[in-house]
Amino acid sequence: MLSKKKTIIILGHSGFIGSNLERLLEKSNNWSIIGRSLPDVDLTQAGQADLLIPFLESSSTLVLAAAVKRQFGDTLETFQANVEIVRNVCRLLKRYPVKRVVFMSSAAVYGEETENISISELTRVNPTSYYGISKYTAECLLKKTCANKISLVCLRPPLVYGPSDPGQTYGPSGFSTAAMEGRSITLWGDGSELREFIFIDDLCLLIELIVDNEVEGEVNVVSGTPYCFADIVSILKKKCPNLAVDTRSRSRGKADNAFDASKIKSMLPASFRFTPLEEGLSHLLDKH
Repeated sequence: MLSKKKTIIILGHSGFIGSNLERLLEKSNNWSIIGRSLPDVDLTQAGQADLLIPFLESSSTLVLAAAVKRQFGDTLETFQANVEIVRNVCRLLKRYPVKRVVFMSSAAVYGEETENISISELTRVNPTSYYGISKYTAECLLKKTCANKISLVCLRPPLVYGPSDPGQTYGPSGFSTAAMEGRSITLWGDGSELREFIFIDDLCLLIELIVDNEVEGEVNVVSGTPYCFADIVSILKKKCPNLAVDTRSRSRGKADNAFDASKIKSMLPASFRFTPLEEGLSHLLDKH
Protein backbone atom coordinates (compact mmCIF):
# COMPACT_ATOMS: atom_id res chain seq x y z
CA MET A 1 0.00 0.00 0.00
CA LEU A 2 1.41 3.36 -1.01
CA SER A 3 1.75 5.90 1.79
CA LYS A 4 0.00 9.21 1.26
CA LYS A 5 2.28 12.13 0.50
CA LYS A 6 2.46 14.82 3.17
CA THR A 7 1.37 18.32 2.17
CA ILE A 8 3.89 21.13 2.57
CA ILE A 9 3.15 24.75 1.65
CA ILE A 10 6.20 26.87 0.88
CA LEU A 11 5.58 30.62 1.03
CA GLY A 12 8.42 32.33 -0.81
CA HIS A 13 9.05 29.31 -3.05
CA SER A 14 10.66 31.39 -5.81
CA GLY A 15 13.31 32.87 -3.51
CA PHE A 16 16.81 31.55 -2.91
CA ILE A 17 15.94 29.32 0.06
CA GLY A 18 12.40 28.49 -1.03
CA SER A 19 13.31 27.42 -4.57
CA ASN A 20 16.16 25.20 -3.39
CA LEU A 21 13.95 23.65 -0.72
CA GLU A 22 11.22 22.93 -3.26
CA ARG A 23 13.76 21.29 -5.58
CA LEU A 24 15.05 19.06 -2.80
CA LEU A 25 11.59 18.00 -1.64
CA GLU A 26 10.58 17.17 -5.20
CA LYS A 27 13.50 14.73 -5.40
CA SER A 28 12.53 12.97 -2.16
CA ASN A 29 9.05 12.17 -3.55
CA ASN A 30 7.54 12.18 -0.04
CA TRP A 31 5.77 15.50 -0.32
CA SER A 32 2.84 17.10 -2.04
CA ILE A 33 4.28 20.59 -2.52
CA ILE A 34 2.34 23.82 -2.87
CA GLY A 35 4.49 26.86 -3.57
CA ARG A 36 3.38 30.48 -3.59
CA SER A 37 5.31 33.73 -4.07
CA LEU A 38 4.94 37.09 -5.77
CA PRO A 39 3.16 37.75 -8.11
CA ASP A 40 0.77 34.88 -7.23
CA VAL A 41 0.16 36.28 -3.77
CA ASP A 42 1.37 39.49 -2.09
CA LEU A 43 1.48 38.66 1.61
CA THR A 44 2.04 42.29 2.57
CA GLN A 45 -1.64 42.79 1.64
CA ALA A 46 -4.19 41.32 4.09
CA GLY A 47 -6.75 40.37 1.47
CA GLN A 48 -4.18 38.57 -0.65
CA ALA A 49 -3.37 36.10 2.12
CA ASP A 50 -6.88 34.65 1.76
CA LEU A 51 -5.77 33.15 -1.56
CA LEU A 52 -4.01 30.51 0.54
CA ILE A 53 -7.18 29.30 2.28
CA PRO A 54 -7.82 26.34 -0.10
CA PHE A 55 -4.43 24.83 0.82
CA LEU A 56 -4.55 25.16 4.60
CA GLU A 57 -5.46 21.80 6.13
CA SER A 58 -5.09 20.56 9.70
CA SER A 59 -2.50 18.00 8.56
CA SER A 60 -0.36 20.40 6.48
CA THR A 61 3.06 21.93 7.17
CA LEU A 62 3.59 25.59 6.33
CA VAL A 63 7.13 26.83 5.62
CA LEU A 64 7.29 30.60 5.87
CA ALA A 65 10.30 31.71 3.82
CA ALA A 66 8.65 34.77 2.26
CA ALA A 67 10.38 38.03 3.16
CA VAL A 68 11.73 41.28 1.79
CA LYS A 69 15.45 40.51 1.80
CA ARG A 70 17.99 42.76 3.45
CA GLN A 71 19.72 43.50 0.12
CA PHE A 72 16.76 45.78 -0.63
CA GLY A 73 17.88 47.97 2.24
CA ASP A 74 17.92 47.70 6.01
CA THR A 75 15.20 50.29 6.45
CA LEU A 76 12.00 50.93 8.37
CA GLU A 77 10.10 50.28 5.15
CA THR A 78 11.51 46.76 4.71
CA PHE A 79 10.96 46.12 8.43
CA GLN A 80 7.30 47.11 8.08
CA ALA A 81 6.83 44.95 4.98
CA ASN A 82 8.30 41.90 6.71
CA VAL A 83 6.15 42.37 9.79
CA GLU A 84 3.05 42.77 7.59
CA ILE A 85 3.80 39.45 5.87
CA VAL A 86 3.89 37.65 9.20
CA ARG A 87 0.89 39.51 10.63
CA ASN A 88 -1.22 38.50 7.64
CA VAL A 89 -0.09 34.87 7.87
CA CYS A 90 -0.93 34.89 11.59
CA ARG A 91 -4.41 36.24 10.90
CA LEU A 92 -4.90 33.39 8.46
CA LEU A 93 -3.58 30.72 10.84
CA LYS A 94 -5.95 31.83 13.58
CA ARG A 95 -8.85 30.96 11.30
CA TYR A 96 -7.29 28.00 9.49
CA PRO A 97 -4.70 26.31 11.72
CA VAL A 98 -2.26 23.83 10.20
CA LYS A 99 -0.32 21.03 11.89
CA ARG A 100 3.11 22.64 11.84
CA VAL A 101 4.76 25.95 10.95
CA VAL A 102 8.43 26.24 10.08
CA PHE A 103 9.54 29.87 10.14
CA MET A 104 12.77 30.93 8.44
CA SER A 105 14.13 33.35 11.00
CA SER A 106 17.80 34.38 11.18
CA ALA A 107 20.83 34.37 13.45
CA ALA A 108 20.61 38.16 13.05
CA VAL A 109 18.27 38.09 16.07
CA TYR A 110 21.39 37.77 18.25
CA GLY A 111 22.89 40.94 16.75
CA GLU A 112 25.58 41.24 14.10
CA GLU A 113 27.60 43.45 16.45
CA THR A 114 27.40 41.05 19.38
CA GLU A 115 30.73 39.64 20.56
CA ASN A 116 30.00 36.01 21.43
CA ILE A 117 31.77 32.86 20.24
CA SER A 118 29.37 30.42 21.92
CA ILE A 119 25.90 31.53 20.83
CA SER A 120 23.22 29.00 21.72
CA GLU A 121 19.43 29.03 21.64
CA LEU A 122 19.58 30.28 25.25
CA THR A 123 21.64 33.33 24.32
CA ARG A 124 19.76 36.60 24.84
CA VAL A 125 18.50 38.10 21.59
CA ASN A 126 19.94 41.52 20.77
CA PRO A 127 19.07 42.45 17.17
CA THR A 128 20.97 45.48 15.88
CA SER A 129 19.44 45.77 12.39
CA TYR A 130 15.90 46.32 11.14
CA TYR A 131 16.19 42.88 9.51
CA GLY A 132 17.07 41.20 12.80
CA ILE A 133 14.37 43.12 14.67
CA SER A 134 11.77 42.07 12.08
CA LYS A 135 12.75 38.42 12.42
CA TYR A 136 12.46 38.45 16.19
CA THR A 137 9.16 40.35 16.01
CA ALA A 138 7.90 37.69 13.60
CA GLU A 139 8.95 34.91 15.97
CA CYS A 140 6.99 36.53 18.79
CA LEU A 141 3.86 37.00 16.65
CA LEU A 142 3.98 33.39 15.49
CA LYS A 143 4.49 32.05 19.01
CA LYS A 144 1.44 33.96 20.22
CA THR A 145 -0.65 32.74 17.27
CA CYS A 146 0.46 29.12 17.36
CA ALA A 147 0.43 28.64 21.13
CA ASN A 148 -1.28 25.39 22.19
CA LYS A 149 -2.67 24.59 18.76
CA ILE A 150 0.06 24.64 16.09
CA SER A 151 3.54 23.14 16.33
CA LEU A 152 6.07 25.93 15.63
CA VAL A 153 9.80 25.83 15.01
CA CYS A 154 11.81 28.98 14.28
CA LEU A 155 15.01 28.25 12.36
CA ARG A 156 17.88 30.70 12.84
CA PRO A 157 20.49 30.18 10.11
CA PRO A 158 23.59 32.35 9.71
CA LEU A 159 24.57 33.75 6.30
CA VAL A 160 23.37 31.26 3.66
CA TYR A 161 25.33 30.91 0.42
CA GLY A 162 25.35 28.79 -2.71
CA PRO A 163 24.78 28.74 -6.48
CA SER A 164 21.89 30.91 -7.73
CA ASP A 165 22.13 33.23 -4.71
CA PRO A 166 20.77 36.54 -6.08
CA GLY A 167 21.87 38.56 -3.07
CA GLN A 168 25.61 38.63 -3.74
CA THR A 169 26.12 39.93 -0.24
CA TYR A 170 29.36 40.53 1.64
CA GLY A 171 30.51 36.94 2.06
CA PRO A 172 30.95 33.70 0.07
CA SER A 173 28.47 34.39 -2.77
CA GLY A 174 29.46 38.00 -3.38
CA PHE A 175 33.20 37.31 -3.12
CA SER A 176 32.96 34.32 -5.49
CA THR A 177 31.08 36.32 -8.11
CA ALA A 178 33.68 39.12 -7.93
CA ALA A 179 36.52 36.60 -8.29
CA MET A 180 35.00 34.94 -11.38
CA GLU A 181 34.23 38.30 -12.99
CA GLY A 182 37.76 39.57 -12.43
CA ARG A 183 36.70 42.26 -9.96
CA SER A 184 38.47 43.09 -6.75
CA ILE A 185 37.10 42.17 -3.33
CA THR A 186 36.85 44.80 -0.62
CA LEU A 187 37.47 43.60 2.93
CA TRP A 188 36.36 45.59 5.94
CA GLY A 189 39.44 45.90 8.12
CA ASP A 190 41.53 42.75 7.91
CA GLY A 191 38.49 40.51 7.48
CA SER A 192 39.37 38.54 10.60
CA GLU A 193 35.97 38.69 12.36
CA LEU A 194 34.48 35.24 12.92
CA ARG A 195 31.20 34.28 11.29
CA GLU A 196 29.46 31.10 10.30
CA PHE A 197 28.26 30.43 6.75
CA ILE A 198 25.92 27.60 5.78
CA PHE A 199 25.72 26.05 2.31
CA ILE A 200 22.23 26.13 0.81
CA ASP A 201 22.04 22.35 0.24
CA ASP A 202 22.84 21.73 3.91
CA LEU A 203 20.14 24.14 5.01
CA CYS A 204 17.49 22.52 2.83
CA LEU A 205 18.38 19.02 4.00
CA LEU A 206 18.16 20.23 7.58
CA ILE A 207 14.76 21.83 6.97
CA GLU A 208 13.39 18.53 5.64
CA LEU A 209 14.76 16.69 8.67
CA ILE A 210 13.36 19.26 11.09
CA VAL A 211 9.91 19.31 9.49
CA ASP A 212 9.39 15.71 10.64
CA ASN A 213 11.16 16.18 13.98
CA GLU A 214 9.12 16.85 17.10
CA VAL A 215 11.38 19.73 18.18
CA GLU A 216 9.68 23.07 18.75
CA GLY A 217 10.91 26.55 19.56
CA GLU A 218 14.18 28.02 18.30
CA VAL A 219 16.90 26.10 16.47
CA ASN A 220 20.21 27.58 15.34
CA VAL A 221 20.84 25.94 11.96
CA VAL A 222 24.63 25.90 12.26
CA SER A 223 27.57 23.52 12.07
CA GLY A 224 29.49 25.12 14.92
CA THR A 225 32.51 25.74 12.65
CA PRO A 226 33.29 29.45 12.26
CA TYR A 227 35.35 31.08 9.52
CA CYS A 228 36.40 34.63 8.85
CA PHE A 229 36.03 36.68 5.68
CA ALA A 230 39.78 36.52 5.09
CA ASP A 231 39.42 32.71 4.95
CA ILE A 232 37.06 33.10 1.99
CA VAL A 233 39.64 35.21 0.17
CA SER A 234 42.45 32.71 0.89
CA ILE A 235 40.40 29.84 -0.52
CA LEU A 236 39.36 31.80 -3.62
CA LYS A 237 42.96 32.76 -4.34
CA LYS A 238 43.81 29.07 -4.82
CA LYS A 239 41.62 29.06 -7.93
CA CYS A 240 41.94 32.74 -8.83
CA PRO A 241 45.57 33.61 -7.99
CA ASN A 242 45.27 37.08 -9.55
CA LEU A 243 42.37 38.03 -7.31
CA ALA A 244 42.79 41.63 -6.13
CA VAL A 245 41.82 42.55 -2.59
CA ASP A 246 41.20 46.06 -1.28
CA THR A 247 40.67 47.02 2.34
CA ARG A 248 38.44 49.61 3.91
CA SER A 249 38.37 50.86 7.48
CA ARG A 250 35.66 49.32 9.61
CA SER A 251 32.58 51.46 10.16
CA ARG A 252 31.94 49.56 13.41
CA GLY A 253 34.09 47.72 15.89
CA LYS A 254 35.19 44.16 15.20
CA ALA A 255 32.85 41.53 16.70
CA ASP A 256 33.26 37.75 16.53
CA ASN A 257 30.15 35.56 16.23
CA ALA A 258 30.36 31.76 16.59
CA PHE A 259 27.85 29.12 17.65
CA ASP A 260 27.30 26.24 20.00
CA ALA A 261 25.71 23.66 17.67
CA SER A 262 24.78 21.15 20.40
CA LYS A 263 21.01 21.37 19.91
CA ILE A 264 20.88 20.79 16.18
CA LYS A 265 23.58 18.13 16.22
CA SER A 266 21.58 16.17 18.80
CA MET A 267 18.77 15.99 16.22
CA LEU A 268 20.86 14.86 13.25
CA PRO A 269 21.66 11.34 12.06
CA ALA A 270 25.29 10.30 12.52
CA SER A 271 25.69 10.28 8.74
CA PHE A 272 24.89 13.98 8.31
CA ARG A 273 27.86 16.03 7.10
CA PHE A 274 28.06 19.81 6.86
CA THR A 275 29.72 21.16 3.72
CA PRO A 276 33.13 22.69 4.55
CA LEU A 277 33.64 26.25 3.29
CA GLU A 278 36.28 25.27 0.73
CA GLU A 279 33.98 22.63 -0.78
CA GLY A 280 31.04 25.04 -0.83
CA LEU A 281 33.10 27.71 -2.58
CA SER A 282 34.19 25.15 -5.18
CA HIS A 283 30.53 24.46 -5.96
CA LEU A 284 29.97 28.20 -6.36
CA LEU A 285 32.88 28.64 -8.75
CA ASP A 286 31.95 25.55 -10.78
CA LYS A 287 28.36 26.77 -11.23
CA HIS A 288 29.34 30.32 -12.21
